[in-house]
Amino acid sequence: MFQRRTEIADILRGRLFTGLHLGLYQQGGRLPSVRQCGRELNADPRVILAAYRVLQEEGLVELRPRSGIFVGLAASGLAGDTPPDWMVEILMQGLRRGVRAPTMPDRLQRSMHTLRLRAVVLECNADQLYSIPAELERDYGIEASAIDITSLDPESRPAAALRQADLLVTTLFHQAAVERLAAELGIPKIVITMCTDLFAEVARLLRETPVYFVVADPRFERKLKGMFAGAPGGTNFRTLVIGRDDLAAIPDTAPTYLTRLGRQRADASPLLDRVLPEARVFSEESARQVLSFVVRANLDALAARSGVTAGT
Repeated sequence: MFQRRTEIADILRGRLFTGLHLGLYQQGGRLPSVRQCGRELNADPRVILAAYRVLQEEGLVELRPRSGIFVGLAASGLAGDTPPDWMVEILMQGLRRGVRAPTMPDRLQRSMHTLRLRAVVLECNADQLYSIPAELERDYGIEASAIDITSLDPESRPAAALRQADLLVTTLFHQAAVERLAAELGIPKIVITMCTDLFAEVARLLRETPVYFVVADPRFERKLKGMFAGAPGGTNFRTLVIGRDDLAAIPDTAPTYLTRLGRQRADASPLLDRVLPEARVFSEESARQVLSFVVRANLDALAARSGVTAGT
């Protein structure tokens, strides 16, 4: 039962955050009932209730006897400081490896900020060329610039930004081209995946209702349509482009996703209040890849300076 509870808690947590980003839920809003989730997930209602209690302990939901289950303060970022359990776990992992807790902050600082790392993001549309560099800088401390991959001339010498980069970043759509360029430049590359939980939830919702994506660049619109064209209910996938389409045409209660660049350009649209921005778009796997690159590069630099092997 414990494993099933954990699995369902993960599903419900993902759906909660995705629902907030799609404008389906608001702080204090009602969530699907235990009975409804039990039918959909083919699970015992007692397991569903136990999973919801896990989310309640995290401050994400509020269980009200005889009333239902509602979005908690922490889910929409309105709660105060969360319990520091994860911080304690980091320090405990350090202790297990012989690292004294008071020295941990300095070790983490050096593993992230010894080098000034530079990345170039190569993509084909303005939405991703905006969101990916912003996340690299904000969450990982990497100085990031963006280049439209369609502007590159394979016969010309790579631009200075590419020659000076420590890392190339792209998505699966341009993996082959960036692999060739990375090999030519002799630098590493990371092929990221994005919004995996969001896209999975959108695919689920499309079977039942139209889902709207609001973007800034028609090229991203074409990419998204290609992704969902063959999905069950794919005809329910709708896109609008800022400056071309009327955003007021989106029904008030429809699931809607607004890209970060779209949000910048949406002016005073009511969507800005209804649809919460995602905190980040990298998948967990991609976040781990980026962090591994940053930490390894910094530790290698420290080792080179001290003449010892990194990590010792």
